[in-house]
Amino acid sequence: MTRRARLVIAVTAATLLSSATAFADGWGGPGGHHGGGGAFGWPILRGVGLSDDQKAQIRQIYTAHRPQLQALGQQMRVARQQLGDKLYSATPPSAADLASITQLRDQMAQERLAIALTIRAVLTPDQLTKAAQIRQQMQQLRQQMRDLTKPTS
Repeated sequence: MTRRARLVIAVTAATLLSSATAFADGWGGPGGHHGGGGAFGWPILRGVGLSDDQKAQIRQIYTAHRPQLQALGQQMRVARQQLGDKLYSATPPSAADLASITQLRDQMAQERLAIALTIRAVLTPDQLTKAAQIRQQMQQLRQQMRDLTKPTS
């Protein structure tokens, strides 16, 4: 393997490690992190006016998916650790090492989509409209924050 190829793999691995960490840790829900990780994080859900019954249904959805998400998260941590170990060892990481992390990341994304679609079915059309409005406002606020923190010359 050429030096350039090793460098490309190392940079790709480092990028995957950082994005995989953010992705794996970002799912929202009861007992989880604050929002993120899906189309219907708790910050948005809190704003749509859920009934007590809807809250219970959504908690049940998260509870049902939690074991799979935790298992995938653990597998992701192991794969990242192994990849990190290879980055600093005599044996460089391979394309298979990167494929393993990519596959886990895809499985986690599929699980999150399943959660979002199940939650979506619990919401009324008015609540979906409200969720879209809140999401748009949050995106605008994030853009404002980026604009405020841009370096000035």
